[in-house]
Amino acid sequence: MFKKIFAGFMGVALVTGIGMAEVQAYQVKPAKLLVTVTAIGTPIEGAEIKVGDNTCTTGKNGTCVFELKPGMYEITVHEHGGASAHTSVNLEEKDIRFISLDLGAAALHPSGHH
Repeated sequence: MFKKIFAGFMGVALVTGIGMAEVQAYQVKPAKLLVTVTAIGTPIEGAEIKVGDNTCTTGKNGTCVFELKPGMYEITVHEHGGASAHTSVNLEEKDIRFISLDLGAAALHPSGHH
């Protein structure tokens, strides 16, 4: 008799959808990482930033924005004149992080601008 009652309960649970047959995956909220490339405080346009498997080229403000899963990431920056820099960052769910990498005077043209 117990088997019939249990089987009946399982059938009702599956039909009514009270969660015994349906499992929903937890969705991880991405972190936001803003990376700015400068040369002695001047934003660098056209620098390539790589974060994990993601690549972005900076615009006039020298910044790229990445949305990433939580984890540890290596950040590398290469400027077309040969200057480069790198660092690492550990991101947690829903983080908003700002990273600034200065390439120094080597990334500036003699005019003082990039």
